Amino acid sequence: MFFKENGQYRCAVYLRLSRSDGDQQESNSIKNQRALLNDYLGKHPELYKVDEYVDDGYSGTNFERPDFKRMMQDIEKRNVNCIIVKDLSRFGRNYIETGRYLERIFPFMGIRFIAINDHYDSAEENDDKGRILIPFNNLINDTYCRDISMRVRSHLDVKRKEGQFIGSFAGYGYQKDPKDKNHLIIDEYAAGIVQEIFKLKLNGMSAQHIANHLNELGVLPPNEYKRASGFNYTCGFRAGLNQKWTVVSVNRILKNESYTGTLIQGKRRKINYKIKKSQDVGTDNWIRVEGTHDAIISRGEFQQVQQLMELDTRTSPSQKTVYPLSGFLRCADCGQNMIRRTVTKKGKKYQYYHCSTYKNGGDCTPHMINGEKLEGSVLAAIRHQVALLVEAEQVLSHADLASGEQIGVKILDGQINALEAELERYRNLKVRLYQDFCDDVVSKEEYSEMNARFAQKIKEAQDKIQAIQDKKQEAVKHDTMLPGWLEELKQYQHIKTLERRVVVELIDHIDIHSKEEIEIHFCFEDELHSITEKFMEYQAHNGKEVAEE
Repeated sequence: MFFKENGQYRCAVYLRLSRSDGDQQESNSIKNQRALLNDYLGKHPELYKVDEYVDDGYSGTNFERPDFKRMMQDIEKRNVNCIIVKDLSRFGRNYIETGRYLERIFPFMGIRFIAINDHYDSAEENDDKGRILIPFNNLINDTYCRDISMRVRSHLDVKRKEGQFIGSFAGYGYQKDPKDKNHLIIDEYAAGIVQEIFKLKLNGMSAQHIANHLNELGVLPPNEYKRASGFNYTCGFRAGLNQKWTVVSVNRILKNESYTGTLIQGKRRKINYKIKKSQDVGTDNWIRVEGTHDAIISRGEFQQVQQLMELDTRTSPSQKTVYPLSGFLRCADCGQNMIRRTVTKKGKKYQYYHCSTYKNGGDCTPHMINGEKLEGSVLAAIRHQVALLVEAEQVLSHADLASGEQIGVKILDGQINALEAELERYRNLKVRLYQDFCDDVVSKEEYSEMNARFAQKIKEAQDKIQAIQDKKQEAVKHDTMLPGWLEELKQYQHIKTLERRVVVELIDHIDIHSKEEIEIHFCFEDELHSITEKFMEYQAHNGKEVAEE
């Protein structure tokens, strides 16, 4: 039952326009909606306009709209008992919610509803045709909105895959190109801060000390920097007016691969077109495009930092940086980390490393080794290894190799052959394992466990082969005689002190056998061995020592 007062209805005129659901034509503009509704009101004197409610730029897929909520408040106050819209799609495009308002809420509250272009008026009780068609119209409007959403999502994915940036704000260190909003260019000031953060991390400083250092210098954190630069930027990490750098903000920068020139998008996706809430997308489904913009951090530096962040290290209260070898030392017997301890004798402090398993009461020996002597041995080994490689490069780069092959490519080929042999071995093991299972030699549980282990080994070998093949293509493309990383190693030929950054760049890990025996595993260990081996073969073939140039 719909009630009039003094022969009139108190009407709410509702207008809506969305910028994202395809309503771009002039016929659907707010101006034209208003003209149509006012014309209708002029022809129906029983409809008295109380107020106009406009949601310009809001989707019809939900009812979280400011003026719609204001209209509902006026309805609850009994200021309004009639709603008039251009058509049902202006009221809403959500089939279920729109139907709930029309069939349950408005009738219960005694609200008359008029949709002009759909020829619907809830006061016409005998309009069976309208009551049948309205649910179909709602469903069509809902389907239309879903199709638009799918088209928009597909279009955005195409742009992402083409390496076009589609975010509202560029990440810290970058800004949108004024000539192309889908391209990023470097923000020189912020990029300098990013480079400083990576440098401090490689030098052994923890994320907390980096944050403290930036705060002491008065450097604005990313969100405050954007606001200070004039952007209307908001994010979910703001927690007060006096924002400062934190461990979280520093680590977020250290883990951001976009600084290498790789654009990564599609990390989050809306659940569906009716719900604003988004959910995380698995890393395998992220859209990654390399070389879309200039890099702030080299790929090598970025990988070194990721390796550092995986190490179990900490700084002592009196130190701002970790010790050079922290996180790189392992017990050669049990494989666990070595722990640093300080011993005071006759007023002098000595540092030692010992096995963490032994310290915790486990079944292992101390493997104790003097920290100062260990660092000296590692420094000497680095200098010796680099000197040998420099000499090998000088000879091999000028040698008249019979094969004419690039040395770097030949080294990579050797690694691929070794990995392919390993791959074939695990494939044969899988076949034999299945045969043993069929012959009841192994149980179902044993088969499942061992099969999964072999499958993992096969996957790891395949991934390594692919990575090396990519390196090989790059070497052929740039016509490199020796691997590019060799140039970086040469700068450490005459180092006098063992610094954290040197350890990070050159060493993978160090096995401690005893206080007299250590085993250093360098990064690029296979490549180092191949170059050294080829150098020795060349010397043996020529029957003489190679003189220094």
